[in-house]
Amino acid sequence: MLVILEWVLWSSVALLAIGIIGYPLLLAVTWPLLRRRAITPEAPPTAPRVMLLVAAYNEEAVIARKLENCLQLDYPRDKLEIVVASDGSTDRTEEIVESYAARGVVLAKFPRTGKTGMQNRVARSARGDILVFSDANALYRADAIAKLVRHFAVPSVGGVCGQLVYRARNAAAGRSESLYWDYEKFMKLRESALSSVVGANGSIYAVRRADYVPIDDGLISDLVEPLALVRSGKRVVYEPQAISEEDPSDSYGIEFRRKVRILTRAILGLISMRELLNPLRFGIFSVQLFMHKLLRFLTPLFLILAAVALTGLALGGRYLPVFVVCATGIAAALWVGRAGNALRLNPLVRCCHLVYYYLMVNYAMLLAWANIWHGRRMTLWAPERADP
Repeated sequence: MLVILEWVLWSSVALLAIGIIGYPLLLAVTWPLLRRRAITPEAPPTAPRVMLLVAAYNEEAVIARKLENCLQLDYPRDKLEIVVASDGSTDRTEEIVESYAARGVVLAKFPRTGKTGMQNRVARSARGDILVFSDANALYRADAIAKLVRHFAVPSVGGVCGQLVYRARNAAAGRSESLYWDYEKFMKLRESALSSVVGANGSIYAVRRADYVPIDDGLISDLVEPLALVRSGKRVVYEPQAISEEDPSDSYGIEFRRKVRILTRAILGLISMRELLNPLRFGIFSVQLFMHKLLRFLTPLFLILAAVALTGLALGGRYLPVFVVCATGIAAALWVGRAGNALRLNPLVRCCHLVYYYLMVNYAMLLAWANIWHGRRMTLWAPERADP
């Protein structure tokens, strides 16, 4: 029995290590060979027509600031259409957007539909050559649109993902999320040069209108749309100079609820696009998708198996010091994470916050799998700016 438990333990640890460390390390090692493919093309001589679509639901607190930001973008105004899609907002969001009509902002009203459903419907009637998707709380750097669209000068490119930057906050939850995104951006740049990025960022990504693929309203668009583009033979590239800024979460509670919703839809999205995991059809991209997404979505299973196996081995008199260290570390992380959200300078405390964040994300992923099992799709969303 102990032999079986030992095999389960080290198999689980190996799979965790491959997903967390092995894949980024592989991308880092191959980066010198890929760097030349990451060269950004020159801007096209004529600026393409762009429709910037801002998805909003009850965003009265931030929508005016977002629209001012859109109107100040450094892109030819006659080539930029700004559309706000209101998902059945019940606050002053639509009233505020309508006050910008004289400045060219268009309001598209929908009954409660969900972000992906609104994107599908607006894309059908869009006049722009390029569709740029954004969120109401995301503020673009002035040159963000120009940086995105220059990639479409390459015919094989169907989509472009910009960079999300979190503004500095002292809250540990926000700082942990920001570090996670630094990790993600490291991989996106290298995946983009290797073949295509595995998913975009909902606050800033662009799709050629002619290449846009309508997807199920219940799926998460910033993951599934790029996957659909790859399936249709297009590339989705990463542009780190196209920057969108957001405030990070103020608390672990906000971040946890957001993660459960996003992960539920992301896992469903991967299941719907599972054909892309066939390397005989999609080559290296299948490996990227397996390493970056599938292994990550299965992380809670590996953690549970490893914990059960390690506990069983410790009870049998083996790996007892490892068990004590792991149990103590987890207990300390849970205590620090639950005790408060202030980010202190103590490196040990920061480490505990990172472990707590990791455990929180994987618990959210476990609940996401439970949602899928029970048929809960979480199509609709609401902004979470602060704990109730």
